[in-house]
Amino acid sequence: MMMRAMTSTPGTEPAWHGREPWRGIVDGLASIGLNAVGVASGEGVDVLPGCRSVVVFGSGGPALWDAFTQACSSDPTVLTAHAHPLDRFIARTLASVDPVPDAAHRMWVRCAFDAERFVDFRPLAQEAGLGWPSRLGLLLSPAHGPWMGLRAACFTTEALPVTGALPGAGPCGPCAAPCEQACPVSAVPASTGVRFDIQACASHKQAGGCHGHCKARQACPYGLESVYPPLEQAYHDDRRTGRQRLARHLRIGADGHIGEGPYWSSWVE
Repeated sequence: MMMRAMTSTPGTEPAWHGREPWRGIVDGLASIGLNAVGVASGEGVDVLPGCRSVVVFGSGGPALWDAFTQACSSDPTVLTAHAHPLDRFIARTLASVDPVPDAAHRMWVRCAFDAERFVDFRPLAQEAGLGWPSRLGLLLSPAHGPWMGLRAACFTTEALPVTGALPGAGPCGPCAAPCEQACPVSAVPASTGVRFDIQACASHKQAGGCHGHCKARQACPYGLESVYPPLEQAYHDDRRTGRQRLARHLRIGADGHIGEGPYWSSWVE
């Protein structure tokens, strides 16, 4: 089974997309592959006083990776000058599309290794209509399946129309769950509503299992047109070896950064 990418037709975008500063922000982030966007309510959010809306941005499929690697090819320092080059690439783009945000009315938080503060993006993204919960612990995008990353959120005092959660519980319920069968340590639950066993997964990763990829994620039948290329999967799974592979692929020499994270050992109690 395959979920094909959703496409929009002219005039179907929310009206706020066409207003500044949002038009420049949405278009600018889309240009580097942050191609999923929705609005969650800001009520009860303690990130920004008076917050009324949260605009959540995700990257579906390999579009962000393609933009990042193209930038690295054009300017190797995009990779070599930073300990967390993909995060810096996104941060640099945010600064270009919203260079002087009014701190009293608009605040950005990135979902990144070096983010200034931690925010759980998943409930916000779910309310913003970017995906359903899944057995994998990831949001399942209607366009990209499990191949979507949550990248940034803009907390604003402006009242924007909330996108709302997607209808229904998503496709995981009736699915035959090949992800469960593919996981070598049974971290994927047999039924929905049960949490993914992150400790079993992390212990397996720490011991060198499933290096450079996730067998369960690869087995998901949804979003097949959006699957990350092997090099991207390797980078996200192990920044040290993934960074080395990327540098070799781009024929960039050693850069002095070893690549950091994810630290699977820190996920194990």
